[in-house]
Amino acid sequence: MAHIMAVTAYRNAEFGTDPGADRAAGADVAAGGVGIDDPAMLRSLLDQTPTPTALVEGEGDRCAFANAAFRALGAIAGTNLTERFPALSLSMLIEARRTGQPQRNRAASDRTTDGERFWDVRVTPLLGVNGVVRALIVTAEETPESAAEHDRRLRDVSHRLKNTLQLVSSLLTLQTLSSKDPEVRRALQSAGGRVGIVTQAHQRTHGALRAGTVDMAVHLRELCQELEATLPGAHRVKVTAETTEMPMESVIPFSLIVSELVGNAARHAFPAGVPGDIDVRLGRGEGGRIHLEVVDRGIGLPQGLDVARASTLGLKVVRAFVGQLRGRLTADSSPYGTRVSVDFPPA
Repeated sequence: MAHIMAVTAYRNAEFGTDPGADRAAGADVAAGGVGIDDPAMLRSLLDQTPTPTALVEGEGDRCAFANAAFRALGAIAGTNLTERFPALSLSMLIEARRTGQPQRNRAASDRTTDGERFWDVRVTPLLGVNGVVRALIVTAEETPESAAEHDRRLRDVSHRLKNTLQLVSSLLTLQTLSSKDPEVRRALQSAGGRVGIVTQAHQRTHGALRAGTVDMAVHLRELCQELEATLPGAHRVKVTAETTEMPMESVIPFSLIVSELVGNAARHAFPAGVPGDIDVRLGRGEGGRIHLEVVDRGIGLPQGLDVARASTLGLKVVRAFVGQLRGRLTADSSPYGTRVSVDFPPA
């Protein structure tokens, strides 16, 4: 109920009311009172409501307004709400803005000095007359769910997902062994490898389910160590990575991007039978953006190949997941090697 009241009040204050409400408001004003659609009065009421309520606007998803209850949790206007209130995930804001549909998480956790608290978090888009999302309303109501019960549910979901991924991997292996067509076998092996990357990434993120973020430097080193052991040819993968936190939901697409780029370099950058080094670098770039590079010292990209338009399955996978993470993919190539770069928005 508090969420519905907050959204209704914001819509009235920011976008106006219906004609009937206007007439009623006019009567109030004529009688010497304050109109129900008066923005100052509505904001004053929202500021005192016990439910943490905030307005998020702009490309950077900055908090434009936070009521007293939200300010008590550390959220203030002008800051990034997902940083100040970790129970609100960036993915909820992205999905609400992308689809124009409300989003809800009934068991979001927030670690504080007093322990862990759980919230029913809702994000509701406010649409303009042209259907474009103009702002997002965020409300958070604390729930009585215990940490032990939350952990149990997380473990159950994680275990079921792990079993499902292993089943898919086993089915692909069986299909590979039963096929006599070399092209089909290679395709199935490639698909099995991608499922394996997803399984490994899921296992690494299980411990971060409550924290919500993962140090990608540690994850990247472990991932590249495993990739090196499976690459064709005697290639070395060298990792240079700064401590870089990313949302937990980014780990699997990030892992697949790295796997595809490293695999492409190993298969195509060097003449057959010639070993080579592949450098993988991760750090922060301009404006706090996360910068990933995969660099080889091979023969360069084929003449006319554009990674942004190439039709190979591997690069299609890379472009799809780069787009999912709102990143930008570029490549520089010469006869002395290739550098593929991916820039992600600040986490």
